[in-house]
Amino acid sequence: MAKKARLGIYLDDEETKRQIKIASAKRGVSITDYCAEAIEERLIRDGEMSTVNRKSRTTEGGKLALLEKMDRLRNEIGPIGVPTSQLIEEGRRR
Repeated sequence: MAKKARLGIYLDDEETKRQIKIASAKRGVSITDYCAEAIEERLIRDGEMSTVNRKSRTTEGGKLALLEKMDRLRNEIGPIGVPTSQLIEEGRRR
């Protein structure tokens, strides 16, 4: 395992800390990964880091992001009109 660099962050208030905890939990990632990704995104936006040099988050984090996108799409599309159990049965018959 590669040695990781440590960074301490001091926040102005407990409310910000609580919001970060909630946001990272909603995305299913650690607070460290959530903050590191936010910092990387800001560095890219400020032109301090290129997207080529950006270290990708764990595969698990990538999967979670993809699943979140799929959930949002499902919510936008709405119900498909067929119960999932029926789709599974059809799949087993094929």
